Amino acid sequence: MPIDADEDGRYFAADYEATQERERLQRLEALGDPRTIRTFDTIAVGPGWRCLEVGAGGGSVARWLGSRVGPTGHVVAVDLDPRFLDDLPALGIEVRRCDITRDGIESAAYDLVHCRVLMVHMADPLAVLRRMVAALRPGGWLVVEEPDYGTAESLAPDHPSAAGFDAYLRARHEFLVGAGVMDLHYGARLPAHVDELGLEATGSDVGSTTERGGSVKSGFLVESFAKLDDVMIAGGVVTESVLADARRAMEDPTFVYRSPTMYSVWGRKPVSASE
Repeated sequence: MPIDADEDGRYFAADYEATQERERLQRLEALGDPRTIRTFDTIAVGPGWRCLEVGAGGGSVARWLGSRVGPTGHVVAVDLDPRFLDDLPALGIEVRRCDITRDGIESAAYDLVHCRVLMVHMADPLAVLRRMVAALRPGGWLVVEEPDYGTAESLAPDHPSAAGFDAYLRARHEFLVGAGVMDLHYGARLPAHVDELGLEATGSDVGSTTERGGSVKSGFLVESFAKLDDVMIAGGVVTESVLADARRAMEDPTFVYRSPTMYSVWGRKPVSASE
């Protein structure tokens, strides 16, 4: 079962087979990197920057940052499960196994600290955000990207699988929150949390898409929650028929739904800030 990334230092997908998990992360990167890079361009990430990539996953963002900051900059990629980052040291990128909730990170050292789809796994996301802000030098930027699955819903009410799809989404969220595994609605709370960090020049890029069953995003979502689905069935959280409806919907190109909303939020540590 996927577990909170804050529990005993385990990665929530640690039990996923390596090839399967690498492919899943690559799909996440293909879906998420354009928005991430657009945000980095907005804050003008450039040569010489020192960057910390938290929850580096498959490494695509760290690789992009390495090429952008160049030989005068430095990128540190940290993850609970760094098994997919083996190529980064050859690119001049430092890799560390790190639990951001408890392991030490340099104070006031970075021009950029970034994470994506990480806070949803945190038991106390605001505390983790404060730890990342502490790692920023004065004038450095925090960029955090998190989803809100609360906006996901069927847009095809007459589709035979629509009711099952929506029932499955509600049951999944209630189960995850009740079990303390993750909060799939966290993205909607992210802007308010960033407002509490004392940053300046804050901004955001928020958006969702209309998707069809069988799309790349649909396949990614099904794959990401497949093991959880088995646990929910075994525990009687959802019925076999509801899960079957949800999976049929996600495979059917005639089924239309609103995707989770992605929140990209950023802010700059005041130059006058002191540790």
